[in-house]
Amino acid sequence: MIFVTVGSVAPFDELAMKVDELAGRGALTNVMMQIGNGKYEPKNAKWFRFRKDLNELYVASDLVITHTGAGTLFEVIKADRKAIAVPNRGVVENHELAEKLSKEGYILFCQSPEELEQKLAEVKTWEPKKYVEEPSTIAEVISEFLLGSSK
Repeated sequence: MIFVTVGSVAPFDELAMKVDELAGRGALTNVMMQIGNGKYEPKNAKWFRFRKDLNELYVASDLVITHTGAGTLFEVIKADRKAIAVPNRGVVENHELAEKLSKEGYILFCQSPEELEQKLAEVKTWEPKKYVEEPSTIAEVISEFLLGSSK
């Protein structure tokens, strides 16, 4: 399955429309889209607006096409899935994280929905770098700060 998520902050009809066009031409098959509060409703793919947890869909997907929200990006790379991130230029959002994750090999960065078909060809032979989460020591740091050094 190919899962597309536009996030929950702002509409991203341009991405939904492009994916729907590609599905209509047969360039994409078995597509599920989360369209948020967008106005465009896909005709060639299954879709829904919102769901509390998308993790199940990330894990079930062969490919995730996503906006560049930090939370979504980290959920997708933790799920160890191929991902293409497309910035929503209609949102004042920093895309540096997506570009950095792309340079490091975790995702593919796509400048715009118009370039998506090119990235879809690239993703077929591309393998993402496995994300290894560093262990968190924040609880120990807070405890040491509040209670003093235990050494």
